[in-house]
Amino acid sequence: MNRPHCLKTLLAVATTLVATAAWPQQPFDLDPTFTFNAQSVRIESILPLADGDVILSGQIAIPGEWPYERSGVRLNPDGSLDPSFVTYPSMDGKITPWEDRYYCGNGQAIRRFLMDGTIDTSYLAMNLVPYFHIVQGGDYFVFPDGRVLVSGHHTLHDSIRGFMGYYGLTWFTNQGYLDTTRIHRKSGAPLFHISPVPEGKFLCSGVAWAFDGYALSSTAFRIMPDGALDTTFQAPPGYVNIRRALTMPNGKFLIGGDPSYLDNGDTVNLMRLMPDGTMDPTFHNPVLRNYNPTTGEFQGAIINSITPYNGDKYIITGAFSEIDGQARGSIALLDTAGNLLDDLFSGAGCAGYQWSETTEWWGWFRSIIDIPQAYDGSYYIYGAYHGYDDGTTNDPSQRLISKLYGLNVGINEQQPSPVQALQIAPNPSAGSTVLSTGAAMANAELVVHDASGRVVWQVAWPAGAERYELPAGTLAPGAYVLRVSRSAGAAARDPAGTPVDTGRLVVMP
Repeated sequence: MNRPHCLKTLLAVATTLVATAAWPQQPFDLDPTFTFNAQSVRIESILPLADGDVILSGQIAIPGEWPYERSGVRLNPDGSLDPSFVTYPSMDGKITPWEDRYYCGNGQAIRRFLMDGTIDTSYLAMNLVPYFHIVQGGDYFVFPDGRVLVSGHHTLHDSIRGFMGYYGLTWFTNQGYLDTTRIHRKSGAPLFHISPVPEGKFLCSGVAWAFDGYALSSTAFRIMPDGALDTTFQAPPGYVNIRRALTMPNGKFLIGGDPSYLDNGDTVNLMRLMPDGTMDPTFHNPVLRNYNPTTGEFQGAIINSITPYNGDKYIITGAFSEIDGQARGSIALLDTAGNLLDDLFSGAGCAGYQWSETTEWWGWFRSIIDIPQAYDGSYYIYGAYHGYDDGTTNDPSQRLISKLYGLNVGINEQQPSPVQALQIAPNPSAGSTVLSTGAAMANAELVVHDASGRVVWQVAWPAGAERYELPAGTLAPGAYVLRVSRSAGAAARDPAGTPVDTGRLVVMP
């Protein structure tokens, strides 16, 4: 047996035995067996792996290594450092898996890496791309075939094909060269975020009031799959910066991010848009505030992620200390109308810390970037914080990343759930696809995770059925992991464990 794999397996078993011997846990409670011995500064993105490891990117200071800061590390299932992982000063942004490799933000550019942390030399570094010059970085999206759409504000000098000047959207091949089959799109200023939405389109936002020759009434807009402006979508007029967009089954969009300063005088972090982009007047826009104790002032609150939960609720994370006047430490649960709930995350949440000696606002850190799900059903939270309080356990030793129990915590934990292959056809798909478990399922649910581990679709499996038709065309192009499992209530009555059928679906543009 491979020794590293054997050690990880034994560690996972030991962790399970410790968990079952402790006080009964609830879903999303802190798992104290996972601890990362970091000091600061922040984690920007993570990639959970099937063996229980997790790759981190960001600005990470390890005790004893200061002032040196790592930009990428891999952790074992208990949170300890994996010394076999090769680290370069080039992993400080969003991680996106692709095949047996992954892309990661690298300053104003992106790089592609192998799973051991080494740079994938088959992908050209952006500073070496002909006709392209890096200026202001933004966001990026990886297509199933490895092509990449990059936002920001970069210059092109391709006079042969007529691309000259500043561009907000640029396409690259899966080898890193400019994609000559695409039309790169100009913007008047940087585009910071791009969010995939159904039909191969994207929501874009930043500080640009002009795009592709059009004057914009909002800094948020939607583009067609080829990058052309979608003039049928009109976002609320004003400054709108979208960090996360979630498409709802009814075609509406739940968007969150930095404070949006609208022309009507409203300042909002979270809003729901109608399919045409106008604000949904039936949605309650919660008021978020972010208190900075080092200055005694409130600075701008931020929403970093929106994760569906149980079909009728949403978990939001970000940089905030209160919602609608109630204390929340950068993580909270809302209902579909935007109202704060006390069902989960009613503890103090994450605690902040002062990293530098200055008392300026940028020396204070407290934020949670996201809450992706691991392969074993547990969840990670990560960002910039020292200490986490789930309402039952207050652990001041938590640093930058923590692990939370999953929805099936306490249910027959000593026995691994039987995993079977989920039949998916057609696959890849650009429209509907049929999922089959091979046997009738009762009290089950389907959960679809995107490449970053986020839940993008969650629905009850039809009672007594062995097939379900998934409207894959409503999902953004990319790779997804599908899980069909019995609900927590059904599993609690099933002494044999919780059957799980899993599969991988690729959605084409």
